[in-house]
Amino acid sequence: MQERFDTGLVRSELDPERPRLIETPWGAMALFVEGDTLHCLQAFCPHLEGPLFQGSVSRGAVTCPWHYWRYELRTGQRVGPLGIPMPGFERLKRCEVEVGAAERIVLRAPIA
Repeated sequence: MQERFDTGLVRSELDPERPRLIETPWGAMALFVEGDTLHCLQAFCPHLEGPLFQGSVSRGAVTCPWHYWRYELRTGQRVGPLGIPMPGFERLKRCEVEVGAAERIVLRAPIA
């Protein structure tokens, strides 16, 4: 399995208001901007494949637009309405994000 992936994107190309859908060797992922931090999570919700990359982002979580399941950006953990982790639910696949030379975005292989 490939360990690193250069997205071909630079940090300044990302819009903090809209997650960016990208194809990677590990499937469809989405880049989310939260302040100065970039998060990379699977692009589709494990609950009926809703498009998380079209979801709303607030208080450190993304909400699926189909059934309103929420996932913490930092960990991929499903959280309840008050941001409380909900154990027993599948976490989202996520990748560590590195911003390298000339602000190029590179991903590491997904974390289970």
